[in-house]
Amino acid sequence: MQSYNELQHLKLQLTKWLENTIQEKQVNESQICIFLSYGQISSRCQVWNSSDVESSRVIKRLINFVEKTFEKNKKLLEIIKVDIAYQIQKQPWKNVVYEVSHQQHNNHYRKGLSLDENFEVAFLEQEVYGRAIIKGLKYDEPNFFDEANFNAAIQKKYPNINKTVVLDTLEHIWTFETYAAIYEDGQFIPLQSGGCQNGVRELQGNKKEHLKQLIKKDADFLYRQIHDNGRFVYGYFPAYDRELKGYNTVRHCTSIYALLESFEVEENDEFWPKIHSSIQYAIDRFYREKQGKVAFMIDGEKNQEIKLGANAAAILMFTKYQELTNDKKYLKYAEAIANGILEMVDAEGQTTHVLHYPSYELKEKFRIVYYDGEAALALLRLYQLNHDKKLLATVKLMFEHFITKKYDKYHDHWLSYCTNELTKICPEEKYFQFGLNNYLQHMDFIKNRKTVYATFLEMLMSAYKMVNRLKEQGYEELYQQAKFEKLQELIELRSEFQRNGFFYPEVAMYMARPDKILNAFYVRHDRFRTRIDDQEHNLSGYIAYVNYFNN
Repeated sequence: MQSYNELQHLKLQLTKWLENTIQEKQVNESQICIFLSYGQISSRCQVWNSSDVESSRVIKRLINFVEKTFEKNKKLLEIIKVDIAYQIQKQPWKNVVYEVSHQQHNNHYRKGLSLDENFEVAFLEQEVYGRAIIKGLKYDEPNFFDEANFNAAIQKKYPNINKTVVLDTLEHIWTFETYAAIYEDGQFIPLQSGGCQNGVRELQGNKKEHLKQLIKKDADFLYRQIHDNGRFVYGYFPAYDRELKGYNTVRHCTSIYALLESFEVEENDEFWPKIHSSIQYAIDRFYREKQGKVAFMIDGEKNQEIKLGANAAAILMFTKYQELTNDKKYLKYAEAIANGILEMVDAEGQTTHVLHYPSYELKEKFRIVYYDGEAALALLRLYQLNHDKKLLATVKLMFEHFITKKYDKYHDHWLSYCTNELTKICPEEKYFQFGLNNYLQHMDFIKNRKTVYATFLEMLMSAYKMVNRLKEQGYEELYQQAKFEKLQELIELRSEFQRNGFFYPEVAMYMARPDKILNAFYVRHDRFRTRIDDQEHNLSGYIAYVNYFNN
């Protein structure tokens, strides 16, 4: 917002959107309350609000405020979002507390809050979470209202109010929902209202083109998390701009894998130097040779260990690099690690998940089911490059174990990936049946899941690719089992729902440092966690959708 012409255009568009929305949505509250969220991308936005029985008076105040802000500091109009409150309800405080603390998934209370009917102290739903007024210490422990954060938010937003709120003494509170829009490229883009989609822009135009832009933006975010030495910024809790501690070999390697995979949508030559440094970081820090041509990836800084999943992730990274570039320089590392994985698979196809390092003694026979499918996929991907028969034989042995032990009950995305690859090489009925079972009994759960669970789309897209080949290969009966139309509908549903976990500007602007997390994917139920593997899973699912899905 640099010129008076731009200001005049904003005022006209703002007035037009407000008047049209109030009329079209039939907003007929005893108080018309309008919120303006505004600020710079480098800091948490500010929020102005005003209410009146007459909407025209509130709009006039808003336009005056916008003019004064422009005169004072044009930069504060870099991001602009407007909300109109509706469905304003007086609620017993204890009922709201109960609802917040008994949510099935944390941070899914999607209403704004006002301490009074005139909106003299009021917060949008996005402010409530951006300032951690509703807070959770862990994703599996219930949310609660943080009194200190509530009062800090009041003092920051309403500096002229000199009172301390004691939550236990509250009797009533006013809750509300909003119709909202974000100002971009000279126009207001409507946001969705209510439920899990609240505050996220409506999809306009071609869906695949929109998702391609999300992929490009998120790939750029992930690229910018790589330090010059190749190590990632592991992630953030964005309400506080708090960087996540620790590190993880699996997530380092799979994040590079996903960044490489994004080149299948659009290659960015600028990424290559940091990709190379990050692969080299993995080799220097995590790769350890045991003997001859046997190697493992280590994890942990103090109590180091060898994880089956970390070995698999490294192979996926190396093989994806070779697939894209035809450069075999990392093949020797992938083959040595594959030999390490072979040492962790017994004659019955059962795996060992974790070893101590450097003793190589058993630490945990089983840790997490995802390691098995990931390891089988890694061996198959390498087999497709070097055609080493013992890799395929080991995967087939592992699958006999998976089938016998009914691993399809886990609905694992890695197993879905792996079954798709195996049926390309060995199109046997038992493998196709396993791949069908892996998703068929889970479809209603996926449909009704109210959190953004990125691996669902990965699993569904791998299954979709496999099912598409059933007819070609003569498995008509299996194809009839596949519920293909329902699978397509579920893919469309989850690919749209997954956008609710993307830091569009209208969501990021309420966090401490919007510029750090803009265009990243996050996990709402875990304090809006923004971690490198959250990018990886979302990228992989969306890349598969954009490149392979037809409906």
